Amino acid sequence: MNTRDFEYFLALTQTRNFSQTAEQFAVSQPTITTAIKRLEDSFQAQLIIRDRRHHDIGVTSAGKQLAAHAQVILQQLTLAQQEIAWDQTNKIRFGLPPIIGNYFFPKIAPQLIAAGLMPQLQTVEAGSAALLNQIKQGDLDFALLGASGPLQEPDLTISQIGTAPFVIITPESDPLAQKDKVRFAELAMQKFVTLSEAFVHTRAFTWFQQQSVFTPNVVYQTGDVQLLKQMVAQNVGIGFLTNLAINPDDHLAAVKLTDPKQPVFTISIVRRKDRVLTPAMQRFNQILAAN
Repeated sequence: MNTRDFEYFLALTQTRNFSQTAEQFAVSQPTITTAIKRLEDSFQAQLIIRDRRHHDIGVTSAGKQLAAHAQVILQQLTLAQQEIAWDQTNKIRFGLPPIIGNYFFPKIAPQLIAAGLMPQLQTVEAGSAALLNQIKQGDLDFALLGASGPLQEPDLTISQIGTAPFVIITPESDPLAQKDKVRFAELAMQKFVTLSEAFVHTRAFTWFQQQSVFTPNVVYQTGDVQLLKQMVAQNVGIGFLTNLAINPDDHLAAVKLTDPKQPVFTISIVRRKDRVLTPAMQRFNQILAAN
């Protein structure tokens, strides 16, 4: 049994045709037939049903079971090849959403430089949802991810390192800025500028909307945090952000939301459970966890 047999078998379950499968791999049809026979002998079960009269084949229940496992085996082998090759470069692929990156990365940069890790770091900027998928697919080694509550993924190691509230942002000159706090329902007559659905803010914003039983007047959505803040500063509408995204230089007011049991913005270090860490990755993980 070898991995090529699994590849032939999976392709055959999709094409349902020996000749087409052979053409796909540029081999002879007997090569495919022999590979299937090896698998059937190895697992002591019939995997393929040959209907010679109709020139068709079927997949037995044992074949379907093997196909499901073979798919995982081949994916894991591909992932292992990629990660072994990547580890030879001694690089660390690190995913950072814009808001968390601006808040968190300057804090750890001096420690990364002192540890000699900065040249090894390859950062990828994207929304938390996109970075989560890249972690699962093995395209990233680590990511700092935001969520509107505790992040739970069975195949990932997740360490929550911080939380922050969601707030309403307004120009400092806006009458709303004079308030320390507000219920979301009081904002029914306001215009909103919000982040696009790639951000975790969307889920939290939807929660407030459902609790307040009104449909906010969203006049603009953007995937650019800086643009959102600039539009709020120009009185296009009020904004909804985690307070981590607000800096003194923005000259914006952050008004607390008082709705009970509201979601919070969580920050977590995330990596795959089956990712074996290189010594450099272990040092990097320690620096992240210490902050």
